[in-house]
Amino acid sequence: MKSVSEPLTLLTLATVVVGALFVATSLRAEEVQSDKEQPRQLRVLDSQEVNMGSRSIIYNRVETPVLKPQPAAIEQPTVSVAEHVPTAEELAEMRRWEAMNHVSLLLSCTVYDNQLTEVRFRHGDSEVVFWSTINFNSLSQLMDLQIKDTYYNIFMAVGDSTKGEFDQQNAELLRTGRSDLVSIWPNGLLKSVHASGKSAWHITSKGSIPPEALLAIEDLHSHFDANRDALIAQHAEREAARIAHERWIQENPPQPKDTVIQFFPIRSSHSPTEAKTFESGTKSSSLR
Repeated sequence: MKSVSEPLTLLTLATVVVGALFVATSLRAEEVQSDKEQPRQLRVLDSQEVNMGSRSIIYNRVETPVLKPQPAAIEQPTVSVAEHVPTAEELAEMRRWEAMNHVSLLLSCTVYDNQLTEVRFRHGDSEVVFWSTINFNSLSQLMDLQIKDTYYNIFMAVGDSTKGEFDQQNAELLRTGRSDLVSIWPNGLLKSVHASGKSAWHITSKGSIPPEALLAIEDLHSHFDANRDALIAQHAEREAARIAHERWIQENPPQPKDTVIQFFPIRSSHSPTEAKTFESGTKSSSLR
């Protein structure tokens, strides 16, 4: 019996030791994890608060913590990169792209009552002004457009107004003697849309219009007519999302919160050199 009990005792003792080591290791792991989740609080040396009305900005100068040493820069070995040789397809695409006519359009658009848009843009030395039956809000997301051999890079600013505001602006221009700036409302433009079913436009600027500018206007209207339903639906979706977001902001206004900025000084290893340079520069300038 004695020879049997001794191995059992040793086995039990080994089990207890292993269990204790496991518990100690687990506790240490929990401590490390706790340290990661809860960083050490820095001691505040002095503090200043700037009252911004509904909130404050608090500047805390804290005790400089123990910073980790910056790793030394390791020079990466130079790796030679093989020069890319374009394929036949890539060369053909590059030639096609270079052969295209690239046109930049900077459009200033005013949409009246979601029915008519007055558009202004410059082409060379010419200022082009035209009215369109397109609600240019539907084209506001159009950044580029490729039609046949022409690529358009488009920048568009769109604002909304009303016929009443249009009349008031004209009346003010007449009152101040600026009849040359008065615009004429395109009364018959909408009728042509109902008759043809396509968008229509009418140029009101004076002087000859460059052919490239005329082509750009035609291409914009052709693109809209070919994608009318999709463009209008996308605009309606963006507008619904905007209205829903504004409603949510009104119902859930952001609460002002204090901003706490903690800072501490770090003495750079370059500061003695910079100080000497500054002092020598100051001395030399004082001799002049």
